[in-house]
Amino acid sequence: MVSAVQKEDPTRRPATVGSVDARLSVWGQASRDAAQRRAETLVEGAVLYSEKVGRSGGSLPSTEIDAASALLDVEVAPLVELAAALLPVAITQSCRLLWVDPDRLRERLSAALSAPVEAARAEVRRRQALYRRRARLWQNDQLRLNRLRDEIEAMRVPRSGAGAPERVARGLFEIHSGLPLEPAMMLVDTQLKIRPGTLARWIAQFDERIQAAEVSASGAIASLNA
Repeated sequence: MVSAVQKEDPTRRPATVGSVDARLSVWGQASRDAAQRRAETLVEGAVLYSEKVGRSGGSLPSTEIDAASALLDVEVAPLVELAAALLPVAITQSCRLLWVDPDRLRERLSAALSAPVEAARAEVRRRQALYRRRARLWQNDQLRLNRLRDEIEAMRVPRSGAGAPERVARGLFEIHSGLPLEPAMMLVDTQLKIRPGTLARWIAQFDERIQAAEVSASGAIASLNA
């Protein structure tokens, strides 16, 4: 008689507590490292954006976002939202007249992201502990243990991808292009106004940079597989 475990996938070895633990260790280390890399990606993308828009970047709308979740996501869009939430204060602390000091901005953003990075790493450790408890609880239930292994294998490691800083900057330009023009601000300081055509040109330039980064990454992968 064929067991339920064999019916699931007869070609795979049954999962063990040890194999589940090993997969969790690999996923956990990769995810903790990736959270830090995504924070660095955010910082570099924000600097690219601020180098173009200067002090006007401080007018980005304030939003509420779970920073740790954004760092553990697999898409760039949450990084853009997090950057938009952090930039107004960071730019205010880093500007010299209309110019934003990129080194100071990096310092301010890195400091603001320190706690979220640690929170993201703590969340990864929490998930590891949860799955390890389940593995020990189900060590004598092969069907559940196999399904737990499959669930862990389906968990994705946070990523940034090719041209990620440019993608963050491009996303910030798009948010900026949707800002309402404030007549009072334009009268006080017309240098803060960025024309829509200028923003569109910058977006097009960053589209080209993103495409070039993707082509370069694809070429590097192809050469490794050759």
